[in-house]
Amino acid sequence: MSNTWNEFVQSRIASGEAVGEGDRIRHYGDVAQEYRAIRDEVAIVARTGRVLLEVTGADRAPWLHNLTTNEVKKLTPGEGNYAFALNVQGRILFDLSMLVREAAIWVDLDCRFAEFARKHFDKYTITEDVQLTDRSDELARIGVTGPKTPELLKRIGLSQVPAMPDLGTTELDWTGRKVTAVRHDFCGPMGVELLAPGEVGTALWDCLLDAEGGCAARAAGEEAVDLHRIEAGIPAPPWEIHDEVLPAETRQLERAVSYQKGCYLGQEVVERMRSRGVVARGLCGIKVSGDVEPAPGAPVQDESGQPIGTLGSVCRSPAVGSVIALAYVKTGRDTPGTACKIVGKQGAIAATITKLPFA
Repeated sequence: MSNTWNEFVQSRIASGEAVGEGDRIRHYGDVAQEYRAIRDEVAIVARTGRVLLEVTGADRAPWLHNLTTNEVKKLTPGEGNYAFALNVQGRILFDLSMLVREAAIWVDLDCRFAEFARKHFDKYTITEDVQLTDRSDELARIGVTGPKTPELLKRIGLSQVPAMPDLGTTELDWTGRKVTAVRHDFCGPMGVELLAPGEVGTALWDCLLDAEGGCAARAAGEEAVDLHRIEAGIPAPPWEIHDEVLPAETRQLERAVSYQKGCYLGQEVVERMRSRGVVARGLCGIKVSGDVEPAPGAPVQDESGQPIGTLGSVCRSPAVGSVIALAYVKTGRDTPGTACKIVGKQGAIAATITKLPFA
């Protein structure tokens, strides 16, 4: 993060306005209100858990094309898509969004993958004309999400952003200052990300909180964002995106994989699974009985005690009114309505397989 933006975020934590963990804001004291703002109104989020790598050089598009599961070479400036980076066994190393700029491609990924991704990309850079630069320290990054996002952005002069395609980018003028906008429904509801130099970002944050006309945003932390993400069935690291998972198991093939692009690292495994139509397990939802929240990673069993899967992200869902979880469950045992149980320190907890999204 830029020093200005970092200091801004840290000041919120130091003052007690926000509860944080490292550089990430967990909440502002009332997760329920923050959740409702995302669901019913509009909220802004300090997206400090993301990293932005800028790829430049004449070979940037074909190089990334060969290392990711989605189309890159046919994308034009202002377009983008979501993809996986795989190992030779076809398993997911990390997920990423690729945002095509005029003279670069931005690779957007979770900060937990940052160091590993750099090493992975370096490993596959031999004679290619590509350069990677981490731009995260230069930019403030504000997520705007909720049904009133279009109204709020219109009031501050950014009305064109909500009409952009998914992961589309554009450069905007906000009060004479440059802001990059990315159309991104990052937790389920309509969303946009605004990127700007640190000092511009702090001014933009305050403007969004103080917008006139009854449409000011509420600041929200990552706990409220995660509630919506889980309800929407969106997989995320570390529990749903990791190197024991195959792309087909995530249920994200339509948005993350191109079957027309040709060869890329791990492509043979992805294509073999597609041609055979066989997936050993898949991401599904689980509704847990009672008030106990089982731990991510807990085994999922059928009623006879046979293992059928592993639990992922868990939360107490306001929309569903109970504890819910994402899980990878064996194909054929993941039919919605199927009874199962979660095994943890508290013993076996009754649960039911459900479809995604939850809400």
